[in-house]
Amino acid sequence: MKRLKTHFKHFLTFSFLMFVLSATSFAEPGQDVFPPLPPVQELPEEASADRPRHPRPPRDPDNIIHYRGNRAYPENLPLEIVHTRCERKAEDFVSLVIFFNQSINPRTIGHDSFFFNNRPLPFGTRFNFNKKGNSVRMLLPLSEATFKLKVQNISSFDGKMIEPVELLIEVDSE
Repeated sequence: MKRLKTHFKHFLTFSFLMFVLSATSFAEPGQDVFPPLPPVQELPEEASADRPRHPRPPRDPDNIIHYRGNRAYPENLPLEIVHTRCERKAEDFVSLVIFFNQSINPRTIGHDSFFFNNRPLPFGTRFNFNKKGNSVRMLLPLSEATFKLKVQNISSFDGKMIEPVELLIEVDSE
């Protein structure tokens, strides 16, 4: 019985090797060269100079030009606050959303950008931006029904700075 197992193992090994050798000998040869370039890349230099190098970037319904993931408006409008919304989330916290007329650069927003009741934002205040980039949301520790908000030192992606502005904000109950 042991001899039969040994012969069977040798038979399987020999069969496998014969299969591999025959498969490689009858296989089609691989390509020795790379596939040809697409037709656009084979144009002579004179023909490629006639067409524009970079197509115009796509525009979305709000007439925003996309520039490497950042958004810049073609019109030369100043950066302004369009609308604010403030809701009470808990007894001592409010959710403040500020809407701008353009997409703002999130790198320019910091704790020195907002002052409420002439005090800087508390340490650890987080800023959340919408996908379009034209609004910022923050959670503030506040128990009053109205407060004064000063906004400054914020710029859009094309470098327009917001003029410092003070707003009187009323808190809407939830």
